Amino acid sequence: MEKNLILLPAIAMMILTLFLYVKNYFDNMKAAKEKVIKLSYFKTYTGEAPNHVTVSRQTLKNQFELPIFFYFLTATILAFDKVSQLDIIFAWIFVVSRYLHCYIRLNSNYVPNRAKVFTFGMLVLVVWWIVFLVNVL
Repeated sequence: MEKNLILLPAIAMMILTLFLYVKNYFDNMKAAKEKVIKLSYFKTYTGEAPNHVTVSRQTLKNQFELPIFFYFLTATILAFDKVSQLDIIFAWIFVVSRYLHCYIRLNSNYVPNRAKVFTFGMLVLVVWWIVFLVNVL
């Protein structure tokens, strides 16, 4: 098995994050151009902002929370030279859960569905970490 295949889900996560940076930028610029947001908002990100700006920003911020554990595990598995088919499956399941989470948040933002997808992705990551630690220790 090609161990570098574990990088494909990580690249997919990076693409999602880059997409969200671009989306956030255009959402901010649109709100500023339409004068529905004060430019001073961007100094500290406090104050009134349209919902779509807040949701866009929060969705981007989410990519630097739980996914950090994903990136660290991916790098650790590569460093230990312990990439398995199961690791690649776990990685893709987690990535799909993050894409679904973002899709829900940016569209309906229905919290019960978003929470289910988030919890599922978190559990996948926790189980994956446990499997890795059992195999390494």
